[in-house]
Amino acid sequence: MKFETFIVGKYVDLVLLDEKVVKKTDWYTWLNHQENTKMLETGKFPNTLEKQITYLDSDLSSKKEILSLAKLDKKLQLGVVEKNNNTLVGMVSAYDFDYFNKVCYVSVITDLRKQNINRLQVFKESQDLLIDHIFFKMNFRKIYSGAKEKGLSDMTKKIWGFKLQGVLKKHTYVDGKYLDSYLVGLFKKDWIKLRGDKSKKSQ
Repeated sequence: MKFETFIVGKYVDLVLLDEKVVKKTDWYTWLNHQENTKMLETGKFPNTLEKQITYLDSDLSSKKEILSLAKLDKKLQLGVVEKNNNTLVGMVSAYDFDYFNKVCYVSVITDLRKQNINRLQVFKESQDLLIDHIFFKMNFRKIYSGAKEKGLSDMTKKIWGFKLQGVLKKHTYVDGKYLDSYLVGLFKKDWIKLRGDKSKKSQ
């Protein structure tokens, strides 16, 4: 299908998500796959095509209730399309926008069932594109996110420069036990420094 691209990348594009995308892709089925939702808050109840459309409609209509142009959008949610296969393989989101303090929350999900993609490449570039957009297009100064595994928290530090902000002890129930949740944050100034260091190494 033909996607409407919002942000162009090298290996992936970030595209608009609308009812057409819901109906013509398997997006809604991602949240019925236990490996996809293992570390997410979703997955407790089955998702359907109708629920996904309702979710999308409610998200779009909520934006219309806000009159201030500065706060017109409460959430930035984009599909991740792998260019080689023109396939929707993930989704990136930014929300909880604090326009006064210039801070927001970010998240990313990839469909683990897709075997014919370079998952790390897709995961990294989609997050890179989102971070660039938030810092340089929206002019936010800090983003934060959550990780329900220490390994994932460490990975966000190694790849994107996130730093640990705090730990919620035994906060999330996964596979019969309560796990710690890790809150990580990234400042714009640190992202700029990391990007500069990466460009120097590639020269």
